[in-house]
Amino acid sequence: MKKYVFLLFLALTFAGIQGYAQFGYTQYQIVDGLKVSTKWGKARDESGTRKPALLLAFENTNNFPVAYSFDILLYYEGILRENGRMENLCLDALKSNVGRLNGIFFIPENFTEEQLNNSDFKFVIDDLEVEKVDHCSEIEEE
Repeated sequence: MKKYVFLLFLALTFAGIQGYAQFGYTQYQIVDGLKVSTKWGKARDESGTRKPALLLAFENTNNFPVAYSFDILLYYEGILRENGRMENLCLDALKSNVGRLNGIFFIPENFTEEQLNNSDFKFVIDDLEVEKVDHCSEIEEE
């Protein structure tokens, strides 16, 4: 019995070390203690249809809450074809938001699935602004 408990402990420890990697996320950047990771997956749009989506994972490594905003720029053949802005997001100290679980994803409207998988397609997360706040509820009330 002790052997199984020890093996379970090792498995859980290893899983914790892997972080988002177990979900297939790739770290994109770190700005002021906010880690941003991405992966492509599927998410439901407003009508409930599953579509290709850029899933985003954010981890606040700070000991205080942060508000953040950013732009998503989608390029095809070197030309900006679509963009979007996410604003007034907030994350408590040492917490994370991950993909579809917390509703943080971007569904491209102007691309086919073939284009999204093409080597000529590229996305950029730009103008990531991170700001220390006292409480996340401040942001939600605005």
